[in-house]
Amino acid sequence: MNNIQIKELLKKRNLKATTARLGLLTKMEGNGSAMSYSAIQAALNPIDRVTLYRTIESLKEKGIIHKAFQENSEVYYALCSNRCEENHHHHDHVHFKCLKCNTISCEKLDQTLELSLTDFIVNKISINLEGLCKFCR
Repeated sequence: MNNIQIKELLKKRNLKATTARLGLLTKMEGNGSAMSYSAIQAALNPIDRVTLYRTIESLKEKGIIHKAFQENSEVYYALCSNRCEENHHHHDHVHFKCLKCNTISCEKLDQTLELSLTDFIVNKISINLEGLCKFCR
């Protein structure tokens, strides 16, 4: 996505194209994989931590980014697909962490995964995989 496409996406989701939102989405697009909160904060330096938190939350609520992975106290965020909507994410992928290069990516499944539990209603399934990516294996 270029800057014009990012602005159009924000407008479509009823968000202003603030410097923080444009910067965050540009950095995430350029990174090519999920980014940790601390990496986002460093890339957008200087940025107030409250502004960054609010920016991330607004983009999550509008279906533009999603929480991809959490390890220890570090949260990783990734761009959503075009199918995600405000307050409803449509993710049919798993999150894969490479143990060698430490990248975290959203990977589509080759086949649909269906899980069910007796006496439970499942609203969301989140799967994290770890191993070696195609570049490191």
